[in-house]
Amino acid sequence: MITNTQYNFISWEEEIFILQIVIPGRRTMNLEVLVLDYNGTLALDGQMLESVRESLRHISPFLEIHILTADTYGTAEQQCEGLPVQVNLLKTIDHTQEKADYLLQFGSREIVAIGNGANDQLMLEKAHLGIAVIGFEGASMQTLNSADLVINKIEDGFGLLLETQRLKASLRR
Repeated sequence: MITNTQYNFISWEEEIFILQIVIPGRRTMNLEVLVLDYNGTLALDGQMLESVRESLRHISPFLEIHILTADTYGTAEQQCEGLPVQVNLLKTIDHTQEKADYLLQFGSREIVAIGNGANDQLMLEKAHLGIAVIGFEGASMQTLNSADLVINKIEDGFGLLLETQRLKASLRR
């Protein structure tokens, strides 16, 4: 399933991989962390799409996965149970800033973030690779303008990470 993608093994002790993407005209990205919005990105009306579950399992050996959510429907933790992800419920009133600040904990590690809502704008802007997904709910214009790339559905985003030649084709200068 994974072809044309370079995964570099960077630590024998912890078996940590990075997703290395070489894009002509841009710097090489060494992605380690995937941060995802939940509702509107991974789920419709609080229910995670089955294709998303499978994709998360496929990509988890290569990227540390975090899901950020206000959990509008109260289903996120249950829907993510058994998946190789960390679910983080938003706590503040300012979800836009909270999502952006969440990225700070990773220090110099490179992050890819995917989201669709207005509260994902700063997160996509601060990530090393920001991807806006239109999906079932549509997407905020501010978020679209903050993204490096816009996709129609989340499955396309996972496809870009699993087949990085697609990213190269879209982002080369």
